[in-house]
Amino acid sequence: MITLVVNATVLTMDPTLPVAEALAVKDGRLVEVGGTDEILWLREDDYELIDLEGRTVVPGFVDPHNHFSIGALETFWADCRDATSIADLQSAMAAAAARTPPGEWVRGLGYDARRLRERRDPTRAELDEAVADRPALLLHFSHHQGVANSRALAAAGVTRATPDPRGGEIGRDRSGEPTGLLYERAMSDAERGSREGWETRFVASAAAASRAYAAQGITTIQDAAVTPAMARRYAQAREAGALAIDVVETMVGSRGWFDPPDDAAPGPWLKLFVDGGYRCAVRFERDGRLVTQGFLFYERGELAAILTSAWRAGRRVVCHAIGNVGLETAAGAIADALAGEPAGRERVRIDHAIFLTPELIGRIADLGVWVVAQPSFLWDGVTSAPPPGLMRRPFRSVVEAGISQAFSSDFPCGSLSPLAGIAAAVGRRTRHGELADADQAISIRQALEAYTIGAARAAGLGHDRGSLEAGKRADFLVLSTNPLQSQPHELAEVQVLQTWVSGKLVTNKA
Repeated sequence: MITLVVNATVLTMDPTLPVAEALAVKDGRLVEVGGTDEILWLREDDYELIDLEGRTVVPGFVDPHNHFSIGALETFWADCRDATSIADLQSAMAAAAARTPPGEWVRGLGYDARRLRERRDPTRAELDEAVADRPALLLHFSHHQGVANSRALAAAGVTRATPDPRGGEIGRDRSGEPTGLLYERAMSDAERGSREGWETRFVASAAAASRAYAAQGITTIQDAAVTPAMARRYAQAREAGALAIDVVETMVGSRGWFDPPDDAAPGPWLKLFVDGGYRCAVRFERDGRLVTQGFLFYERGELAAILTSAWRAGRRVVCHAIGNVGLETAAGAIADALAGEPAGRERVRIDHAIFLTPELIGRIADLGVWVVAQPSFLWDGVTSAPPPGLMRRPFRSVVEAGISQAFSSDFPCGSLSPLAGIAAAVGRRTRHGELADADQAISIRQALEAYTIGAARAAGLGHDRGSLEAGKRADFLVLSTNPLQSQPHELAEVQVLQTWVSGKLVTNKA
């Protein structure tokens, strides 16, 4: 059967035909995109006619840096995003413990010390008060640090004598005793242990989670941290038909998200964490002297060698780099690796790139690689000034430098909605209306392209999706309003009425 979608405003993201009126779909593919009369000529004996009465159609959103495998399990854990005190955290963890099956770790997520009345992280002793009889781990909203109770520290082998790992730190009190706070790679054993038992529920949770993604207009995601165990879970989910959207896996190793991916599962994409997250590697001037803070996971030469090896094995690489020191390391390593493997330019990208300088922007432009940024962080965040001399999320400067820029959510670290991200990139305002660096705003079309064709190209999928062109996969959305005719503050309110994935209607609110 052929499906004819007519009388629409079709924003194709195809520069050869930017706006069309209709499209035809058969066997999961776009047969033709053009005018209504033209498409009606394609009727067959068995056809479906959908008259959209002028509504707007856009390509399905592509999210090239997402953590679906983490977010899909969140409903089982204590949600601490709204906690405003340590007592709130204790109550949430205690309630989670009451419903956690025997033998499983208690896991919480999303706390932000800046929102707490105490203005500090909780301690192992305070978690012990909430959960005393089993291991418990409470993750920071960044997922790059967490607090473990005493049983969790013991299970992870963290004691007073345990040295800080490279690229991580064990929080300690003045006497040297672990406080429970674990940063970056120091968190790996506890985080892995807290998650392993829950992952058996992934297939069951993936169905509802993927439908929720589709309701936001997301038709393809790239899961940016897939362990070997989770790669097996994904295979099970596909076999069970549990995924309503397409997922491309980016592999990490079994030891932890942030550790070297020496035993990563096979697949076309590999993930390398160059620096930390909430404590990324940054350098700035303070009181007339240079200060360097945060965690750097690789030196330039070491990273270049890993890149070269991955490219020669036929893999693409995502380099997580947030701070200017991390970005300098990534850019330098990519340049070094390209000297020996020029074809690697198409096989590497830099994700996040939050704290930039004009010099760094120029270096990345010279490399000719993709940058995947997260306007969701701006939407969720506050407008406090970045460290002196650093630009934070300079979307416009990146575009003007000629860098290929795509957008993503990094969910659950950032808000999932692509339309909220687009609103933030265009209006440079948080969800609370705070303005941040208005001169770095980009146009609505640029933001829309960054979440569709740009995102698809960054994920290596531009040949198959991201724009509405004959021959591509029939992933498209019906929106309540034409975003190109909206004001910046209205973009987050645009509704996804229908989501089509491979020519099938997955979400219908029309």
